[in-house]
Amino acid sequence: MTKLEKIISGYFSYLHRIGSTINTVIGLLCCFLLGTIDLVLPTGLELPFLYILPIAFTTWFAGKRMGMLVSVICTLFLSRNYLKFNSLVGSLDILSALGFFLVFVLMLVRIRDLLELESTLSRTDPLTGVMNQRAFSELVGYEIMRLQRESSPYSLVYLDIDNFKVVNDQFGHSKGDELLKAVASCLLDNLRKTDIVARMGGDEFTIFYPATGQESAKVITRKIKEKLDALSEENAWPTTISMGVVTCVSGQCELENIVTVADKLMYEVKNTGKNDVLYAVYSSCPTEKL
Repeated sequence: MTKLEKIISGYFSYLHRIGSTINTVIGLLCCFLLGTIDLVLPTGLELPFLYILPIAFTTWFAGKRMGMLVSVICTLFLSRNYLKFNSLVGSLDILSALGFFLVFVLMLVRIRDLLELESTLSRTDPLTGVMNQRAFSELVGYEIMRLQRESSPYSLVYLDIDNFKVVNDQFGHSKGDELLKAVASCLLDNLRKTDIVARMGGDEFTIFYPATGQESAKVITRKIKEKLDALSEENAWPTTISMGVVTCVSGQCELENIVTVADKLMYEVKNTGKNDVLYAVYSSCPTEKL
């Protein structure tokens, strides 16, 4: 991504964050500014095509209804230019301008919805509905930068479903898919709103606990494991859960490093009997297991 693309992306993100109300006000102000300029311009120097700009801005950042509102206001300003003709011709021109603006709004909303859908699909695991690895890395990367500025701790869990292959072999892949969806749903239902969960591929999931030290991570993880164990027992699945949990005390850790360490801890659990949780504290030095 070039520097210009980063600037534009940051600007768009800022406009989305400030909300539809403020963006509507900005769109209306631009609309009234154009209308005022249009009123003072001499006859023959009208700039009707410029009204597309506040309409497009408001529609994109404030939604269809506000885009239609701005379209009506822009049409009212334009009506001055059309009323110079006889009433029938002027009325038809006004209605044509309004119709054009409204169709433009609907087309822009459709384009925005399709882009948002494409973005969502590219960031979501199609089977379970949780984030995929790419989306997890991006979102958690931003969270870690924020936590690093605050020197706040965070923890990361890497979990694997033990004996998942047995489920696929004995009951079929449809039952395996059902198990994965149930696990994802269980995680979402029992995690805090600030926690982030993703499927890393196969039967592996990862969870990010922001602003969470090791003791708090143990409490949350214990609850999650109990819920997952109960889920397996309820459905008579021959599965258990192996988990590795890493805590970065100061927040000054890189995501790639703690994912690697958590993954290794999880495999250490699997290699020593499965169905357990192994914890560690991470810094720039080797991990200290607790």
